[in-house]
Amino acid sequence: MLLDSEALEARAAHLANLLTSGALEEAAREQDNVSPMRISQTLKEMHPEDVAEFVRLIGWVRGGNLVAYFPSEILAQFLKVLDAEEAATLSRHLPAARIADVLPSLSESLRSAVLERLPQEMRSSVERLEAYESDTAGAEMSPLFLSVRAGATISATQAAVQAMPPEHHRSAYVYVVDEHSRLKGVISLRELMLANPGDSVDRVMIPDIFAVRDDDSALEAAKRIRTRGLRMLPVVDANDRLVGVISIERAMDLLSSELAGSFLGIGGATEESFFTSPKRAVGMRLPWMAANVFLNLGAVWVITGFEATIEQVAILAAFLPMITDMGGNVGIQALSVSIRSMALGEARVRDVWRALRKELMIGMVNGLALGLLFGVIVMVMQQNLTLAVVASLALSANVVIAGAVGGTIPFLIKRLGYDPAMMTGPVLTTITDISGVTVYLGLSTVFLSALLIV
Repeated sequence: MLLDSEALEARAAHLANLLTSGALEEAAREQDNVSPMRISQTLKEMHPEDVAEFVRLIGWVRGGNLVAYFPSEILAQFLKVLDAEEAATLSRHLPAARIADVLPSLSESLRSAVLERLPQEMRSSVERLEAYESDTAGAEMSPLFLSVRAGATISATQAAVQAMPPEHHRSAYVYVVDEHSRLKGVISLRELMLANPGDSVDRVMIPDIFAVRDDDSALEAAKRIRTRGLRMLPVVDANDRLVGVISIERAMDLLSSELAGSFLGIGGATEESFFTSPKRAVGMRLPWMAANVFLNLGAVWVITGFEATIEQVAILAAFLPMITDMGGNVGIQALSVSIRSMALGEARVRDVWRALRKELMIGMVNGLALGLLFGVIVMVMQQNLTLAVVASLALSANVVIAGAVGGTIPFLIKRLGYDPAMMTGPVLTTITDISGVTVYLGLSTVFLSALLIV
């Protein structure tokens, strides 16, 4: 029977309604008709106790397949509502990499109970993954991959593929290793199926293969997968022995997390997540906000220098927030593009001049358009041509400055060896505020005599 997208959506919506309404037994009967990922999206919104009851109804094998899609924090919360035996039983049906992810979040007693009840081979894989430093390729790899010994025939390799366990079915490649498990080459499943059964894998394999060391950066490995269009990247140890793989799905997760962290870092909250405790969140946010207070004293100092001008033309103060805020908004736009490009590996530090040229061109066009619009608004409100011209020029200049600073400052901070995401937000805000105030009040002072004529 063929199912179109509308039918699939209807089934998923029906199952979601059953789950959220508490009809767990009926949902258990219907769950085979919906993909595990779709079901997990509904389950992670439910109370862990209800999820546990549903998993007991459908069985631990299917349950493990569903909760494997949970974010690590939610998966850890779910395991905590199970008793030790249930948590261990479920863990046997989770990928070793997922277990290694959540173990640090469990209590010592539950962690020990889970590890003690895992099969020895699986336990060794989990402990090996746990031993890697966080953010390394070894910590993010999966130990599940297909490999055959060099010299094996194509027919024998095809038989090994057909006999592989279900958890290997997503593998796109078969890796060829020597007697010491050192990586020698790779064969795609498509090439394997089309090859002459009597040939050796050595004739068909690609010997020039991209790989990463287990202590290399996981993020750099993810970028390599993306830029080279790979579906899977092998991970080798210091002796070139194949120890795991990083899939394209995991690579996209890493890049997404890095990108989200980059944008959070604009406000100084890179390491914070939804599950961060309020006490720790305050400790992470408050220092940056306190630093902003002192940075913004620069703008206050500039304003006090033009106190006499403001006293004579008080209306100037009314339009000051528009000029500084517009500069901040434009700067954040340029900043976001640069940080995103750096996070995805699209731009390098040496591309700073290219970024500057681009932002200057964009800034001049946007500055002219926004300046004219602002000038018209000021003219309509105050009927003062000089004030309209001053406000228009100040806004235009600040838009150009903000775009240039926002587009280039991440590259400059990176060159100095610091994290652009953590430092650019406060610095950008200070620069655009000071530049906007200086240009606006400076021009107002130059044309003060004309402004005093009503």
